[in-house]
Amino acid sequence: MIRFSKIPKPTAELLRQPADTVQLFLTSQTLQDVAKTLEVHPGHLKRWLYEYPGHAGYVNFNVPKKRGGHRRISVPPNSLKILQAKFKTILDQVYEPKNCVYGFVADRSIVGGAGRHKKRARWILNIDIKDFYPSVNFGRIQGLFKSLGIAHKAASIWAHLVTFEGVLPQGASTSPVISNMIARQLDNKMVGLAREFHLRYTRYADDMSLSTTEVTFPPELVTCVGTGLNPKNVKLSTWLIEFFKSVGFEINTKKTRLYSKAVRQEITGLTVNEFVNVRRSFIRQIRAMIYAADKFGFTNAGREYIREYAPTGRIPLEVLESDSFDSAAYFKQVIYGKLAFLRAVRGKTDKCYVNFCLKLSKIDPNPPKQIMEIKKMYEEFDVFICHASEDKNEVAVPLFDALTELSVPAFIDVEYIKWGDSFVEKINHALSRAKLVIVVLSLNSVDKAWPKKEINSALAREIEGQTKVLPLMVGDENIIRKLLDKLPLLQDKLYKTWSRNPSDVAEEIKSLLA
Repeated sequence: MIRFSKIPKPTAELLRQPADTVQLFLTSQTLQDVAKTLEVHPGHLKRWLYEYPGHAGYVNFNVPKKRGGHRRISVPPNSLKILQAKFKTILDQVYEPKNCVYGFVADRSIVGGAGRHKKRARWILNIDIKDFYPSVNFGRIQGLFKSLGIAHKAASIWAHLVTFEGVLPQGASTSPVISNMIARQLDNKMVGLAREFHLRYTRYADDMSLSTTEVTFPPELVTCVGTGLNPKNVKLSTWLIEFFKSVGFEINTKKTRLYSKAVRQEITGLTVNEFVNVRRSFIRQIRAMIYAADKFGFTNAGREYIREYAPTGRIPLEVLESDSFDSAAYFKQVIYGKLAFLRAVRGKTDKCYVNFCLKLSKIDPNPPKQIMEIKKMYEEFDVFICHASEDKNEVAVPLFDALTELSVPAFIDVEYIKWGDSFVEKINHALSRAKLVIVVLSLNSVDKAWPKKEINSALAREIEGQTKVLPLMVGDENIIRKLLDKLPLLQDKLYKTWSRNPSDVAEEIKSLLA
């Protein structure tokens, strides 16, 4: 029986400078070099990789695919997970993604990839690689590292660190970047192919898209079979199938689709005919889930969702359906995940997204930060307090507090604009919804750029009949009135004088709103 002495857990952070770590990786030759690069003891690394439970500690589970079948997920044990996280930071420094790659690359997404084809394409061909991760085996990964100049022995150790049962596991943090590195030869050839046939090419993981503005798609690559505009009525040329095999990949012909402009064109699940968008069924699903949560409560709606739709996977179905399982939290997680995707595709100002967020803010007492931001952003304000920062503590804040006590919805920047928020966006939003704009006129504000912008904006909306501007004079009236030459539209307005009387002013404002 093998006995293992207790060894310390590896730390997730690399202490060296990235450039130094990358250099150690590229020049590694032995296990000692690999351990030095990962900043762990060589003996510990050997145990984690070969002797300690290590690879035997992977947790496997299946996740159903949308179009049938299951995807196997293999999650490494904590020790390997931490080492792989370290290695991923190194590989991210080494890998230089091509412009056509949108999967698992910083600042790129399926939205950007789909956007490359939007509106322009008469034809879009979607190709899927069969068993993408499992097709990347130990030998290919070892060869990849050797091609970077790494010695054979070290390349074998690095390959062993990132493989499970001889292939790239879906569930390890290193798998996405390695799959991109392995697919680089494919990308190079596809870019050349696209250039030859005047196509546009993008790849997101194992999903590839080729589009053209020509009347027909190149017959050298595909031929249509059957009749009608069914995207499934397409057959890839033998030459193209062999082309993929030459770089170590196989096409999943069952998922090949050719979309004409006359039908709904899709790339990675997003429509691209006019602009990048989600499917209508996706919107209907979110709407139905929010309706169920509102009518039956999150707990009951969650239980029904689990019974009807929840996939079996990392959480066994018997656990999902047990009385002790928090179905409300699970249901919320699903809804907010879908909303996050909708926001990524359509943007945070999309009307549909905003309406969903506002509905959820009414039925969920503790929504995520993003939902609260939308709620605050789209709250209706009866009063907007326009002021210079110098008048904030003495005038604006006391007036805001007095209005709040009278239950009058009022906007003041210090209350609603937080660190990192868009100042212009929130100010413009609040101004556009205010029925009354209280303009604090003082020596500080009448000659200051930003308050003047707010005042002019409010006056423009007043001319259109959308709001009413109420001047509040603070300080020496004679001096201030002389300065109002720069704001002629305020000169003939009846103003109120501030005499440290926020409650009186608030009462009068409330009466105007009645």
